[in-house]
Amino acid sequence: MATSVEHVLAVLRRQILSGDRPPGEKISEAAVAVEMGVSRTPARTALAALEAEGLIEKRQGRGFTIRSISVGDVEKSIAVRAALEALAAGTMARSGMGSDVEADLRRSIQMSEEMLAADGPVASHLEIYQEANVLFHETIMNGCGNDLIAHTFERIAMLPLTSLGSLMFKATNPRRERMRLTVGHSQHVIIFDALLKRDAARAEAMMREHSHAALNYSDLFVTTSDIAEPEPVAKAKAKVAWGG
Repeated sequence: MATSVEHVLAVLRRQILSGDRPPGEKISEAAVAVEMGVSRTPARTALAALEAEGLIEKRQGRGFTIRSISVGDVEKSIAVRAALEALAAGTMARSGMGSDVEADLRRSIQMSEEMLAADGPVASHLEIYQEANVLFHETIMNGCGNDLIAHTFERIAMLPLTSLGSLMFKATNPRRERMRLTVGHSQHVIIFDALLKRDAARAEAMMREHSHAALNYSDLFVTTSDIAEPEPVAKAKAKVAWGG
């Protein structure tokens, strides 16, 4: 069942960053539980994670409020994360992988491959994909052979959308989201191949591209049925929603 914390977190994160939940809107554990058909425990845990990411803030009394975050702030955060992840991948490719690192990366790829090949709604397996995604990114960051890279990352880890392996999910279009996750999995396979072949330039370039995917790929899988408004109108709304 699609009741995992990761599913609730991925959906809420996508709603906030897309502007579906605009700045200033109130959000509560009880309302999220009812809306997503889950118990209060995953709703509570997801909201705590979003507060830690800086996307919501605690209200006086109960509940939270959506924070105003500009597109520029998120882009800057992701750019720094992408640079550090690319550097980690390139460093690992140059120095080589230990057997434990290689085993963890293979396990991550196998987990996401099996999840994407499974029958049933993608949301019901999202927790597995998230676990695999976090394992892949954390393994490279922490096992690249340069502890200073991971130490530097820790200093920006709480900025919006910088946590390693964080996912966004649009519950209303699971088919499109499966396509997007498949692209992410494919990029993991390419990065791993570059690491095995000690191709630092390729590993670094692909990891940089992959790290920007959360923003850069948000509109690449839009079908004609998704297009409801002219682009200028959509952009204007997005600017308001992001607080820009």
